[in-house]
Amino acid sequence: MSRNTPFINTFVHTKKTPFMQRVADLVRTGHTQYVIGQVALKKAGYLAGKFSGTLSINEDKVQAFRARKKGLPTARLLFLEAADPDLLHWILLMQSGEQPDVSGQNWRDALEDRIAITGYELVRKTRPGAQGPAWTWRYTQASQNRLHDEIVAAIRHKDDAQLRQLIDSIRRSPGFAAVRDQVKELKNLIGKEWKRSRRSSEPLPVLPRHGYVRRIEDVGMRLNELISLRHKAGRGLKTSQSTGSVLSQGNW
Repeated sequence: MSRNTPFINTFVHTKKTPFMQRVADLVRTGHTQYVIGQVALKKAGYLAGKFSGTLSINEDKVQAFRARKKGLPTARLLFLEAADPDLLHWILLMQSGEQPDVSGQNWRDALEDRIAITGYELVRKTRPGAQGPAWTWRYTQASQNRLHDEIVAAIRHKDDAQLRQLIDSIRRSPGFAAVRDQVKELKNLIGKEWKRSRRSSEPLPVLPRHGYVRRIEDVGMRLNELISLRHKAGRGLKTSQSTGSVLSQGNW
């Protein structure tokens, strides 16, 4: 990035479910061209500044509507906290216009090359009774396979603590339609594998009901605020370590 690239104090999502909803909203309304990646927390503002130099990523809905009427492409840039406190996930989505794109991005098409992030992928699926397909999220095949194998191993090796962790992880997965279908399959797997591998006297763990995801407002903060919080947390970690204690990742 150039030394003249501006720093934009952009918004960062700190909750995954509303972030996933915003991505699906944009794709559903025609922003099907995308690039995706990760960026260092302290460089995210400059990445936003770089994209703003070639694409109008900061327009409101009215401005974007007027731009599309003129045949201009419109774009949105979204950030999400990563498990690594020094990184952010990002995705840039664009709706093409009649005028050519001059951003120079190597765009991928969500209709052919699925958007995948943090173990989930965005797909189109037709629900029973629906007239056509709708956009929804589901586990990637790799995530689904990993959960399957870990569940089977935990049950067969009588590692009930690990099984409880897996069940809790499944319970906390966002309740999008396609995810709910996969969760149902995993619950069936737990029941069948438990019956196959355990004695009849051993009670099957409680499998909680997986609810529907509701519409959620954006949850997050401005980038500068997040950087400040991370800096304070980092100083707290160093202080704790110097006194012989360890600050857990969950406190960050």
